[in-house]
Amino acid sequence: MTQDGDIEPGLSRPAVTTAPTTSPWHRYDPWSPTPFRNTPLPAPQRPRTPRRTLVTAALAVLLVSGATGLAVGALLEHENLRATLPETGRDLPDRPARSVSEIAADALPGVVTLHVRGVGQQDTGTGFVFDTHGRILTNNHVVAPGDSDGGEISVTFADGTTARAGVVGRDTRSDLAVVEVEDTAHRTPLPLGDSDGVRVGDPVVAIGAPFDLPGTVTAGIVSATERSVTADGEKGEDDDVSYTDALQTDAPINPGNSGGPLLDGRARVVGINSAIRAADADSGAEEGTAGSIGLGFAIPVNHAREVAEELIAKDRAGGTG
Repeated sequence: MTQDGDIEPGLSRPAVTTAPTTSPWHRYDPWSPTPFRNTPLPAPQRPRTPRRTLVTAALAVLLVSGATGLAVGALLEHENLRATLPETGRDLPDRPARSVSEIAADALPGVVTLHVRGVGQQDTGTGFVFDTHGRILTNNHVVAPGDSDGGEISVTFADGTTARAGVVGRDTRSDLAVVEVEDTAHRTPLPLGDSDGVRVGDPVVAIGAPFDLPGTVTAGIVSATERSVTADGEKGEDDDVSYTDALQTDAPINPGNSGGPLLDGRARVVGINSAIRAADADSGAEEGTAGSIGLGFAIPVNHAREVAEELIAKDRAGGTG
């Protein structure tokens, strides 16, 4: 971080946090069908005079590809942050949620790990099978290094099979990309949900390859909706990365999760995991990349589907994407 308070691109060391274990809320399970009961209320405390506190940790939004030698810092647009909550007294539809293990069993066959090699850079990311033609949807910042002279993109499926992939199209502004493999034996597209129907508090599951650990499953809830996040573009890209109306989740997302699916309680994709907000106490350090602190952001699938279909249509028409 500069003396003026700007956040500089660069690697961030993982934040070390110690979660309190005495809180009655730490055992809450959003997946449990039984509501949380009998939680003792804290004893009333005398009001305190507000004091100014000094925040020493550096805050940044990071793209969450597992990059070797490169991480991208970003600025969060505070003025555009807002959450959409259910209206008071509104009747919400029945939203039955399956268990995390059931969701994982259904979705894992359609999730892939991407290894991308570019000039002086290697990335690990995640994607998922988008259609029966073997096309895979992921983040642009995952595959961009491999879409150049000397670059290479390989896709590893859930059964361990690896195939070379080519870029169908990339969109730098929305940070989305479609790649395609020639191996037609792996066509298990994931069902797409409706991100417009997502509500704050809905349970969600994230699947990806954090730190190159494929098939990692984490769970949480939708913490907020309609978050607007802007990040600096990748090296060599002129446009900023813009996540419009992103879904915010506390499901752990780490470097390598980029491009992976965020699934609802019925194993449908509602978002594409793309960025995290990280806190690094040593802002000047350039070792490692900070991991999850419970603030992850996913591109809504309704927007991602539109972009992906446009990229595919351009490719069919002979465009460059």
